[in-house]
Amino acid sequence: MRVTDKIAVLMVGLAVLAGSPATPAHAFDPAQVFAKEKPGSGAFLRFFFKARKEGQEEEAIDALKYAAEKGDHGAQWKLGKMYQTGDGVQVNHAEAFAIFNKIVQSYTEARPGSLDWQLSANAMVALGRYYLKGMPEAGIPRDLDQARIMFTTAASYFDHPDAQYELAMMYLDGDNPSGYGIQAARMLKSAADSGHVGAEARLGYMLFDGSILRRDPVRGLSMMFKAQRRATGDDAKWITDLQEEAFSIASEDERRAAIEMASLVPKQ
Repeated sequence: MRVTDKIAVLMVGLAVLAGSPATPAHAFDPAQVFAKEKPGSGAFLRFFFKARKEGQEEEAIDALKYAAEKGDHGAQWKLGKMYQTGDGVQVNHAEAFAIFNKIVQSYTEARPGSLDWQLSANAMVALGRYYLKGMPEAGIPRDLDQARIMFTTAASYFDHPDAQYELAMMYLDGDNPSGYGIQAARMLKSAADSGHVGAEARLGYMLFDGSILRRDPVRGLSMMFKAQRRATGDDAKWITDLQEEAFSIASEDERRAAIEMASLVPKQ
């Protein structure tokens, strides 16, 4: 083919492209799908999980982002956790932090016992943990004062067991653990009563140790046994280590009595 012919073919091709609108690679528009329904978190999340199950990952995430932008707390929480863990998206702690912060901004509007109530508390705990450790690479400073504010609010206002546990550990790991020990024990007791396995183990150790609370080795060791039986995942190792440390220095009578006391509670 001559050069002039090649140029002519190229010009025709460009003319066709210029006169024809490009077909989008991804035409899903969540605004159209949900325009009439104005659904709550349940509808958005049902759509999200259904689309994921059918392999439509991009549509699922687009729907979730749309709902989150509209201020839906359920969608915001799910999207924030996805960015935090890399579930279907690239890990982005700065984005996760920003989303959790949006949820927290309206916590006073949440109705007690509602989904928004629970998610507001969860978001406060997530923010508190970010502040507690800090993540400079994501623009999140280590700020113990802010962490304490988040945990205190979630622990007292929302009665959130994770916040109560985190606040107790801040007291115990701080500069004056004996001065705040009673407050820490109260927080751990409240969290343990709500089923927090880590709080039960820590409170049990405090009772066994006796340096802050009145020593009750049998009850303390028994609580650690019970916590160990319920522990899963990352909690299982450190709770087992804590229990074995206490067991190794307990007297034979204390061990026997603690095992007997713990056996009265059925394994969950």
